[in-house]
Amino acid sequence: MEQPNSTSSSDLRPDYKILIPTSLVILGVCIPFVLYPDQSQGILKTIFSMLTTYTGSAFLWITLSFVGLALYLIFSKYGNIKFGEPDEKPAFSDMSWIAMMFCTGVAGAVMYWSVAEPLFDLAYPPMHAEPFSKEAYEWATTYVLFHWGPLTWSWYVVCAIPICYMYYKRKKPVLRISTACEEILGDRVNGPLGSAIDSFFCIGLVASNAAVMAISVPIIAFSLSETFGIEPSIGLQLIVLATSTVIFSASVAAGLEKGIANLSYVNLIIAIALICFAFVVGPTTYIVDNFTNAFGVMVNNFFHMSLWTDPHTSGSFPQDWTVFYALWMASYGPFMGLFIARISRGRTVRQIVTMGLIFGMLGGWLIHGVFGGYTLNLQLTGALDAVGILKEFGPAMAVVKVLSSLPGGVLILLAYCVFSTIFLATSVDSAAYALSTACTRKLGIGDHPTVGHRFFWAFLQAILPASMLFIGGIAPMKTFANVSGALMIFVIIPMVLSLFKMLKDEDPIRLKYPEIADKLERLDKIEETLAESSKDFKKAS
Repeated sequence: MEQPNSTSSSDLRPDYKILIPTSLVILGVCIPFVLYPDQSQGILKTIFSMLTTYTGSAFLWITLSFVGLALYLIFSKYGNIKFGEPDEKPAFSDMSWIAMMFCTGVAGAVMYWSVAEPLFDLAYPPMHAEPFSKEAYEWATTYVLFHWGPLTWSWYVVCAIPICYMYYKRKKPVLRISTACEEILGDRVNGPLGSAIDSFFCIGLVASNAAVMAISVPIIAFSLSETFGIEPSIGLQLIVLATSTVIFSASVAAGLEKGIANLSYVNLIIAIALICFAFVVGPTTYIVDNFTNAFGVMVNNFFHMSLWTDPHTSGSFPQDWTVFYALWMASYGPFMGLFIARISRGRTVRQIVTMGLIFGMLGGWLIHGVFGGYTLNLQLTGALDAVGILKEFGPAMAVVKVLSSLPGGVLILLAYCVFSTIFLATSVDSAAYALSTACTRKLGIGDHPTVGHRFFWAFLQAILPASMLFIGGIAPMKTFANVSGALMIFVIIPMVLSLFKMLKDEDPIRLKYPEIADKLERLDKIEETLAESSKDFKKAS
């Protein structure tokens, strides 16, 4: 149960040095979107092009290095480090932990991209394949699995470890990104530099989550329009956004255990039901064969795909997709790190990284494999010209038409609306929790930010995507994700450097023989207790 915030080391007041500048920047960005949508869209396109063109290769190398870091943490001696007391059990069950992490990490984007990205890859294929060719079909699912595989989840789990270390091992009463950088930056994290780092984190997270909301809201609106014959409009999308805000606000009020955990459980059940239904009623054999083939192609070409920049042609696929995903996942890395850290008390480094990678990838691949395969089969057999719909009406309408082609299409769309709304709610709720922890002055272990503070961030997050609806299209969403990712890189690098500096201070005996070290530590505590009891007995005598 969520306990009252009564720890003596806590100061749950907002830190206005972080909160006010962040809020002003977010509000300052929103106003031009509403007043000058066309000019704003042009500026965003220019920023996106500059980021992906001039810094793309650097981000590809950094992303691949994070995969290596994740593997190193699993197999190195540091995997035995436990966050919590030696005999402490995990704060959440494995299933609850996995559900919260997965629902927060993929949000509503997972279903969207499982349909939309293969269609983009067919129409504008990678690796110089011809549109709609055999090679284009092979690469379509391959790249979806690649983008949502270790490249995504490595960012999340690696960023979690330095935050866990500072919070649980060093007992720092602040769940902030700047605190995780303390080993490298020193006392400067307590001054303007630390506030700037936390402000970068907050701005980047709000922008990144706005990208997720800008994806989810139009699809839900189009689904309602298709189901009930309502005219799709910005007004309908604003209503959907307002409804989602109410839901995740209720989740905020319920707290971490009752709110996010319960919503994640419900969504996991809906996700499994949708996957099983589409798998059974869809072209089952094709889905299995397509996934198997795509997995093999991805394994064989993993390093080529990871570092492919297409420098000899005018093509921009790596910049438009792989670099975009690298930056987007980087923007989510510190947020997921904070959230995973908050729910991972009692777990070891190896458990966090291994379970995060395996179950994060498995969940995403199930959704992408089933719905991506179903989408490609519709296009291949001519049952639905989904690519034509995408080109004429946009990816949101293409997703709706693909889902509605399933048996019981209306019920599927309604289930998808619930699914996407809950995904959105858990993501925004988790982000509100992370933002409020980053802007709380002191947060003791086991304590939580105030509900009012979390409400503030929940509603502030809705303002930016609401303004983005006036611009529309997928380009603004990509730009926001990329800009936030670029900001986060300046936060992530000192975090990782601080982690390895802290790891050097670990006791080598404890790292090699953790169970023996725990028993010796318990014996020392027993000896101390007996010695104190003996002193008390002598005094009493």
